[in-house]
Amino acid sequence: MQNQINIIRLVCSGMIPNDRTFKTLTRLVGKAIGDFNLIEDQDRVLVALSGGKDSWSLLYALSHLQRKAPIKYELAAITIHPGRDAFDVTRIQEQLARSGILYNVVQGHIIDIVNENLSAGTNPCSFCSRLRRGMLYSYAAREGWNKIALGHHRDDFVETLLLNLFFNGTVKGMSPKLLADDCQNTVIRPLVYVKEDMTGACAARLGVPILGCSCTYQGMSGSRRHWVKSLLREIEKEVPSAKSSMLSAMGRVHPRHLFPLQKSNEWQELD
Repeated sequence: MQNQINIIRLVCSGMIPNDRTFKTLTRLVGKAIGDFNLIEDQDRVLVALSGGKDSWSLLYALSHLQRKAPIKYELAAITIHPGRDAFDVTRIQEQLARSGILYNVVQGHIIDIVNENLSAGTNPCSFCSRLRRGMLYSYAAREGWNKIALGHHRDDFVETLLLNLFFNGTVKGMSPKLLADDCQNTVIRPLVYVKEDMTGACAARLGVPILGCSCTYQGMSGSRRHWVKSLLREIEKEVPSAKSSMLSAMGRVHPRHLFPLQKSNEWQELD
């Protein structure tokens, strides 16, 4: 435990711990920031901290880069509390107090809202996600945070692309930088180049407290995504660079070699 605390102190003092995983993750986050112009001078960046490995890794990478970047930006973390006592943010608060990172918790009562308003055919996890995002956007706009950083990593980008391709019939993924539908918030995803297993290793090395969902609906939205994950594992056995290639493909789109769909039911007729 003392060793873990010492590692956190090294990170937060601006000294990179002698840890290759953290160095690599931070370098990839910095590359994404430069490639996609994710953070600019005087930005106020709010990290959505769920308590999972991805958002923890993102927060500490941005905190470290903040100390060495040629630009100045503010950084804070926020957790949208789902409204259940089992989701205890005390350890997160203690961790960030030691690290000197501004932190706030917004009480969402999300689980109660889901229970009261869930209709037949609606996925509870997707409903919960939309509610969280709405509360996050409202808080950021109200408090003047112009960038919202989300912890989606490389695997999320690739999986989302395939989910839309297979199940929604559209070539659509995630964007590293996106103006939200409300036209007030800019969402950034600095972990776009980071593999999922790297965030797990980084969080373990930093010794941060990991919080689960603590919801009775947990995992209900995952069947298709789990199938895609399994499919990608099989593909990687034959093509180890498959995920990297698919991520690159998202930035190398040639519309001239695609075509617009004239009628929404054309392909249903062909089936």
